[in-house]
Amino acid sequence: MESKVGLFVNSVEGYQGCIVAEVKQAAAREGLEVEVFHAGYNAPQQAQDMVRFANRNADKRLCIFVIPEADAIRDGDIESDPTFHLAERVLQKGVGLIMLNHGREDLITALRARHPELPVTLVAIDNVEFGRMQGRQLRALVPKGGTVLCVRGHQFDTACRDRTNGMREELRAVSGIVVEEIDARWDADLAEPGVYKWITSPNRRQSALHAVVAQNDHMGQAAKQALLRAAKDVGRPELAHVPILGGDGLPDFGLRWVREGILTATVCVTLPGALAVEQLAQYWRSGTPLPAVTKSPVRSYPELSSLRPLSG
Repeated sequence: MESKVGLFVNSVEGYQGCIVAEVKQAAAREGLEVEVFHAGYNAPQQAQDMVRFANRNADKRLCIFVIPEADAIRDGDIESDPTFHLAERVLQKGVGLIMLNHGREDLITALRARHPELPVTLVAIDNVEFGRMQGRQLRALVPKGGTVLCVRGHQFDTACRDRTNGMREELRAVSGIVVEEIDARWDADLAEPGVYKWITSPNRRQSALHAVVAQNDHMGQAAKQALLRAAKDVGRPELAHVPILGGDGLPDFGLRWVREGILTATVCVTLPGALAVEQLAQYWRSGTPLPAVTKSPVRSYPELSSLRPLSG
């Protein structure tokens, strides 16, 4: 029987574009066909695409790879969770399901129990450790405390939630660091005006800002542009030198921006796509059981020991 993977992402550019590229490359090595769908961060559209993919390819052995959108709307309540119901719809059609990058482990456990005959797994970044790493970076850069602006992803996204919780967990034992948050939905085009509006608002125009921590590199790069613009517009040149932390650390984005001085540091991740393809191909070849959850490690770039607070 012909085998096919449906890859469901929210963008084919930037970070998710890199996942698309590595899934295609790994699938080519394994002799698997891949069809890519991108929903533009529209959860209902992503759901429709997944069901249509299952229906159109009923004569093939199928597995869906999905970077879920808004998968933490009802955290803790599986039976009424929209992501759970969508997963059930495709699994009942005999289609496997692999969540990439982030996802709810309790949901995966429940789905595996209901469908032990299908490949169901989560191949993710360790997003809690990602957040902890950003917390450690902040502790190195702001050892005496201060105000930190966190530019978050999507508030109903488990990656955003886990990264936020990990960072706050790391900072819990530190006195004096005050974290304020804005949501930018993982989008640089929302992060830049959001940061600018925050820093130039009447009650913050003269307030000190000691660091910005963005949950991905593109939002960090956008925050830098916002601070440069605000430094000129409100006459505060020190804003141009506020440390900015990013995350993902891919060579063409975060790593390059750290080397260019746009970002102070980033958190490097291992993309989940190739590993997911390899696990699925092995499962289809030999029936090797899939682990319920695989989490890839993260690391700081540059190393934590090299991070120093700004003088003055």
